[in-house]
Amino acid sequence: MKEEIFIQKKIYDLMIEHGEITLPFEACGLLSGNNNTIQSIWPLWNEAESSKRFFVSKDVVEYTIEEIKEKNENIIAIYHTHPQTKPIPSRYDIAHHIDENVKMVIISYRTVQPIVKCYRISKTSYEECLFSIVSG
Repeated sequence: MKEEIFIQKKIYDLMIEHGEITLPFEACGLLSGNNNTIQSIWPLWNEAESSKRFFVSKDVVEYTIEEIKEKNENIIAIYHTHPQTKPIPSRYDIAHHIDENVKMVIISYRTVQPIVKCYRISKTSYEECLFSIVSG
């Protein structure tokens, strides 16, 4: 049975909006909460300003993690966009994913309607997780 992640509709909408306003570059950020339910979004600035990669400095990531801890939440997922490609992890995405316990959410803007997928990443592969939008 696939693992399921829940995201509040308002958080989902903010994530989609962040990706749209960042085009043509990749957007990225953290999603936090508890018990596989995303309750907070932490949009980050893609310092690479690239349509194919994202980069956030260590200081910014560490500061954001501290803010998440202060809310008594855990990082559930890292999200990023694929402005021109499908929402599938690239070899680069897999090789640079930081933690197998943190999911990867990819939003593709290749089509008119954004497509969102969630994955569990291991060292060399990935498996899709269920990703459900809930009210709240």
